[in-house]
Parts: sequence; structure tokens; C-alpha cells
Amino acid sequence: MANTLRDNFGGTLNTIADTLTRAHGDHSGLSTAVVEYLGKEGSPGIPVVRARAKETGLEGLLEFWRSAQTQKSLVDHLITTLISEEQIRIFAEETGLSRDATVRGLADILPGLVYKNAQRERNRASQEPPVSG
Repeated sequence: MANTLRDNFGGTLNTIADTLTRAHGDHSGLSTAVVEYLGKEGSPGIPVVRARAKETGLEGLLEFWRSAQTQKSLVDHLITTLISEEQIRIFAEETGLSRDATVRGLADILPGLVYKNAQRERNRASQEPPVSG
């Protein structure tokens, strides 16, 4: 386990890891493992994650995280970027879910809906007669 402030982000990172793993007090050791892989100067995971982001078009996400620390999870940030807080509140009221449960549900539902909408648009476009010019 890391003991120095330089070696251990603690606080927020541990809270995030605990929430993700449902481990109280980080008994899982996830945050320590992630810090070793990605959180120290010269960590082996830094170039790997940067290369994977570049390969998959996620460089903008890394730049966003580098420019300002956010307390929102990635899921929360992505969903609230696409759907307004007002609409999330409406969904929560309609369903009786908490805001957080609504955001998690939207994160599960949206990718499939986006795919189905795109598929419907592709089908419609393939059925339209060609435009002659």
C-alpha cells in the first residue's frame, strides 16, 4: 500500500473506487492498483491509456479530464451532456426513481436507442428513390 501523499491520491479517488466496487474503505485495493498503473509520474498505464484513447477517438475525453477535475462520474457527465437536468428530473418524477438511478438507467438505455434510431434512418435512406441531378 502506498503511504505518502505523492503515491496515494486518497480522498476522492478512494470514494470513487469504493462506490464503483461497493467496497467501504477500499478493501478491494482498486484505487491503489489503479494509482500504481496510471496515477504516478512514469506509470506504465499512462502511455497505454493515451494510445488507446487516440486509437478510439477518445482523446477529447482525456483532454476534458486534464483541463478540470470533475466530481461527476463519466456516466453522469455523458448523460447530462446529452440530456438536460430538467429532462432527467422529469424522467425521475415519472418513474419514481432517484436522479442517480435515472441517470444509470439512461446510460443503459441510450446506446440501444441511438443504434435503433440510426438503423431506422439507414433503412429509410436505402428505401428512398435516388435523386437525379
